[in-house]
Amino acid sequence: MLAATAGASAAELPLSAALAAAAVLAAGVALGSRLRWQASLRRTLFFLLLASLVAACASLLPPGARDAAGPGLLVAGRILALVGLLEFVQFLLLDLVLVAWLRRSPPPRILRDFATLALALTAFFLLLRGTLGVNLASLLATSAMISVVLGLALQDTLGSFFAGLALQMEAPLAIDDWVRVGESDGRVSQVGWRTVRIVSLDGDEMTFPNSLVTRSPLTNYSRPTPAHRAFLDVHVAYRHPPGEVLAALTDAMRGVPGVLEAPPAQALVWEFGESAVLYRVRYWLDDYRRINDLRGEIAARVWYRLNRDGIEHGFPARVLRREPPCAPAEEASRRTAAALRCVDIFEALSDDERLALAARLRPQLFGAGETVIRQGDRGDSLFLVTRGRVEVRVASAGQETVVSTLGPGSFFGEMSLLTGDPRTATVVVLEGAEVVAVGREDFRHIAAANPRVLEEMTRIVTARRSRLAESIRESEEAAAARAREHGDLLERVRAFFGV
Repeated sequence: MLAATAGASAAELPLSAALAAAAVLAAGVALGSRLRWQASLRRTLFFLLLASLVAACASLLPPGARDAAGPGLLVAGRILALVGLLEFVQFLLLDLVLVAWLRRSPPPRILRDFATLALALTAFFLLLRGTLGVNLASLLATSAMISVVLGLALQDTLGSFFAGLALQMEAPLAIDDWVRVGESDGRVSQVGWRTVRIVSLDGDEMTFPNSLVTRSPLTNYSRPTPAHRAFLDVHVAYRHPPGEVLAALTDAMRGVPGVLEAPPAQALVWEFGESAVLYRVRYWLDDYRRINDLRGEIAARVWYRLNRDGIEHGFPARVLRREPPCAPAEEASRRTAAALRCVDIFEALSDDERLALAARLRPQLFGAGETVIRQGDRGDSLFLVTRGRVEVRVASAGQETVVSTLGPGSFFGEMSLLTGDPRTATVVVLEGAEVVAVGREDFRHIAAANPRVLEEMTRIVTARRSRLAESIRESEEAAAARAREHGDLLERVRAFFGV
């Protein structure tokens, strides 16, 4: 009796009406695919199309077969119609209201499918009981054994399924994010029930099971912002001062299209290698697709800039020296003697005396911002500037004043050399500088052999100390004048406000 009633219900829809509905829905599915309608709307039309086809099949069955298959066709039709209705509700609430109207992010597709599946299964069991009279208790008891067998057979698939749910809930990646899964980089093109697909920089699609994604280290280059820092290693010969190399590398990265201005690019001394110094150039970009293109562009600009500045690239090398061991020292002595000849304080020295003094000296390199001497420290040496610039600063009345800037051919620290007095000023390097320190012991035997040197040095030093004292006095007088002016202005303001 129940089977006959269900079969009659399934056949209530005339064949012509079922076929007409199926034709209209098929046209809607085709049009929606062509016009790229929302996925939920297209799925609504698809499931309703399947429901109408089931109704048409039920109408085509002969009466005897219709009575036997009617209940099953009724349940199938209702399930398909329910799924279509659920997809339409999702289209209205999520796609139209949440996304289009409220401008919110849509929930993950896998969660929407999971909700639809859960509701469809619930309706399926209710229809089994209400329409077919199936005892759900015995069915669930029997299905428990089947579930154990299927669970063991499909444990990898189920593991990927639940891993996909975890990925959707935690959302460590999204469509179009640039990520690194294990050792593979690429753009996320799909996050499904079982797998994640990413497209590499070479245009190849790679598929990873969700379970593997959750177990592997995952780096998202698109979060927290699209800005990503990349780097390039450059090897430079040891004979080039780091200040010059860093300035050239930093300048080479300016104006490269695609390199962000903020955070700024920078160059660092990274490592001292066997044959060269390793410098690391670091820069920021916001389009990960261009990471290799920008690396090539920056590498080319670095090569041209270093080539123009005469900075030699480092490479593994073995040098065989055929000169006597003292040849480098002799060359350094000649360069130092030439520097001494340009300094007025040593004009009284003969060429032999300069060479003798230069043989005892060694050039010292300082980077920008380094302090050569500090005011108040004790010392017994004089410094010659042979390359670069330094700044002389004097602290007085609680503030530091720049009194002069010295370049090649200048010297400082003479009073410490002559009398052992504490340093009277602080000297800071403005740009990469080379200085030669002349110590008390280095100069002792020269002064003993040629007293004229001390007389000449004393004359020059006296003049310099006078200029330095005048600068300090002017600075103190200016500070006192500012204090008086402040006091006068304060009194006028107080008088104006009557306080």
